Amino acid sequence: MNRFLRYAVLFLWLAFALACARLPEYAQPRIVQVHEQRETLVTGFPYRPLTPADFRATSLSGQLAEHAERINAHATILIRVTADSSFRLTSGNFNGQSYFFGSIGQLAFEAVMLPDRSWWNPKIPANMRSYVLQHEQIHFALTELAARQLTRDSHKWASDVLVIELTPQEVRAELAQQINDRINAAMQASLKRQAQFDEDTSLSYNPKWQHWWSSTVEDELKKSYRK
Repeated sequence: MNRFLRYAVLFLWLAFALACARLPEYAQPRIVQVHEQRETLVTGFPYRPLTPADFRATSLSGQLAEHAERINAHATILIRVTADSSFRLTSGNFNGQSYFFGSIGQLAFEAVMLPDRSWWNPKIPANMRSYVLQHEQIHFALTELAARQLTRDSHKWASDVLVIELTPQEVRAELAQQINDRINAAMQASLKRQAQFDEDTSLSYNPKWQHWWSSTVEDELKKSYRK
């Protein structure tokens, strides 16, 4: 099943833009579609407190590299299916034709931070490090909240999913596509709140406002549940 999944990845960072009324394009949170890279997903970890050592990328990639002096940290986070999720594959015949049937047994989601794709600016002043780390922690928490909401929503539709195809590979691909679509929609819905958080705390150094966000999301996490 995993090799059919195509994850949507959130690129999230802290880049102060003191002279701007809005975040510059390069500093806005965005979603990028990537094929699963199993080694990367294995090294990724679900929601927990972050440390600077969790940002293992040695540099920014692509067009972001030219803005490295203005970016303090860059976190790569996705929502994935949990390891204990299960799927059923059975076979049968109709009018002499063999078919394969796919359904969902158990389904849950979690936010995952990918350290090998996340970057920490080594030039961050010492008095700014806790603010930067808290900022990325809040992004992680917002994604985890989206994953938990997706898990709760899946209770309403997962049991109704039934895929019928001619081969097991087609069944798995179709199941994966339906799950990918749900993940993408959840991340897209979360993106608006992620962007609002950045508008509130990345345009200037605002510890009080960021502390409010931190308290709010941590309280929401305590009141939510994974499954």
